[in-house]
Amino acid sequence: MLKRRTMISETALLALLWLHFAAGNSDLSYRALKFGNTASDYIVYQPNMGPLQNAFSVCFWARSLLTTSRCGPHIISYEGDGFSNEIIVSDEGGCNHIFGSSFNLASKHSVPSGTWFHYCYTWSYSSRTQKVYLNGQLIGSRSTSSGRTLRDGGYLMLGNDAGSDGQSMSSRYIFGGELYKLNLFSKELSSSEVLEMSRDKCTETELTYGDLRSIKWEELLQRSRNGNVREIDSGCSAETGRLWVRLSETLEELRNSSQLLDETRSELARVKEEKAAKDTELMRTEQQLNETLEDLARTRTVKEACETKLETKEQQLNETLEELTQTRKEKEAHKTSLDTKRQHLNETLDELESTENEKDMCHTDLATAEENLNTTTVEKEEALEELERKKEDLIRITTSLNQTQTELDQVRKLLEKANNTPPDCPLNSTITSYWDLLYSEDYFGDVISSEKLEVLYKSVEKLEYFVGLRVTEGMIQFMKHFHDGTDKCPNSTE
Repeated sequence: MLKRRTMISETALLALLWLHFAAGNSDLSYRALKFGNTASDYIVYQPNMGPLQNAFSVCFWARSLLTTSRCGPHIISYEGDGFSNEIIVSDEGGCNHIFGSSFNLASKHSVPSGTWFHYCYTWSYSSRTQKVYLNGQLIGSRSTSSGRTLRDGGYLMLGNDAGSDGQSMSSRYIFGGELYKLNLFSKELSSSEVLEMSRDKCTETELTYGDLRSIKWEELLQRSRNGNVREIDSGCSAETGRLWVRLSETLEELRNSSQLLDETRSELARVKEEKAAKDTELMRTEQQLNETLEDLARTRTVKEACETKLETKEQQLNETLEELTQTRKEKEAHKTSLDTKRQHLNETLDELESTENEKDMCHTDLATAEENLNTTTVEKEEALEELERKKEDLIRITTSLNQTQTELDQVRKLLEKANNTPPDCPLNSTITSYWDLLYSEDYFGDVISSEKLEVLYKSVEKLEYFVGLRVTEGMIQFMKHFHDGTDKCPNSTE
């Protein structure tokens, strides 16, 4: 239904527009230019190209009336001293120069002679791409050299080739056709913008770009013309242009309204789906609510029971608090008593620590005493053992002395007897028996030793009793008398 209404509205607007054409309108701001057929028919001047240095778009409507060779009719050219062919656009697509490099698209320029066509040529420093559009469609693109920008200070010519001095017109480059709405924009137009501009030559789309339209068609109409360059009716008027603009805006609004309606329908369908989901969710929620109410009733019953229990618990709690208060008082009393006991305990611990120190000192002294006692005991035992040995030696010596004393007493008696008897033999008499040996220097006056005893032992009986006695005259005489049984000196013959 909406599409049908849109089609009816578009038809009504188109009919209104053609009725306006039939009435006619001669506004000079919607005039075209027709160029003559000689090399002297052109417009040339030096514009400010600074705003176009980093990006530009050349767009116009044209109608070719001459048939020439490839790259012949120049609609627009821009050149200067030191740089040629900076911008060139021919009417048959053979020359699309930028920065001196040509781009041949003649094979794609299929517009019959005498037919109006829309042409756009775009470039930017950032994209480094030259693009050419014919009647809103891209017919060719290519990359440009990096770091290159459009130069300023050259000559802009319409209808022929400017050359570096703006005076190099040639019969080869005669345009000789009709030109309308040539504008230079300081931006690289997008494909959608070019398409919108190419819908009809009577629209005012170019006017919507404001200051981005650096070189304007209405200003070019005011430039000085050379030769046969005159204004003609473009077939458009200001009112027609405004009608086309309003028509385009209305159509755009209709398209937007249709799109908005489709979006609204989609949104409505989505809302309906969401509503159905919400209804289902609401039914589940109502069911859950009923269940919750039942749970709430049960919970209230439980709550009442709990409140009764709570009252009982509160009463018990109050009693417990009273007991706790009493317990706290008792605790305080116990705490006071405990502090006193703790103080006594600390004093007792101090005394115990002092006693422990004294005990350690006593243990140390005891250990020293035990060590000394052990040492004394060992020495005592050794001394006792030594004493026992000496006691045994003393007993043995005493026994020996007693025996010796007895023998000595006997010997003394014998000696006394011998001393009382004068000897018959002088000391210096000749040794006539072994007894005379005792008168020798080795024995007489000396003590009888074990070695000496060995010499005499075999000859004298009981001689061992005289070990340790000094050999005297009386002893010798006694021994001789004791051995022989006589008191006489032995004879030499005996």
